[in-house]
Amino acid sequence: MLNRSEDMHDNMIETKRLYIKPLTAEELRKHVEEPEAFARELGLAPSQSLMEEEAKEAVLNDLLPNIINPSNNPLFYTMWLVIGKAEKAIIGGICFHGAPDEQGEVEIGYGTDEGYRNRGYMAETIAGMMEWLREKKTVRKVRAETAVDNIPSLKVLGKNGFRVVRQNENTVILLVELE
Repeated sequence: MLNRSEDMHDNMIETKRLYIKPLTAEELRKHVEEPEAFARELGLAPSQSLMEEEAKEAVLNDLLPNIINPSNNPLFYTMWLVIGKAEKAIIGGICFHGAPDEQGEVEIGYGTDEGYRNRGYMAETIAGMMEWLREKKTVRKVRAETAVDNIPSLKVLGKNGFRVVRQNENTVILLVELE
């Protein structure tokens, strides 16, 4: 059986222009605490976006304990770096909000550094993640929530087959079935 670190590296996704790399617990800690040094270790330009304190606390207090927990699949609790091949840079990130529920549904969250937006990178990232999920056969539906006025995010999700299932004055919940 593979150790958890090897399993994380075996699951790196490659698309035409991107690598999508799941982080081990130690890599995630380094990415949060020393992002520039961590990027240098990987031979990459660091992310242009610094993580806000609230996000850092969420990673350290919520994600890390779940990654370390041996009963959890760490791939559903870690951050996946979006790496531009040509740029040799961290250009964004994507994560699941936990393991699939009883209905086989997961939620994703993502972000693209400002300098790399409107180039199709996140649409390509989500397409790569969905293909990976189809191969794993553990997830049947992928959900995303975004602000009602976040038109770029709505377009990215629409390009990947997501459809609106619920909306209020502030947020939109979208869903795609993988089967």
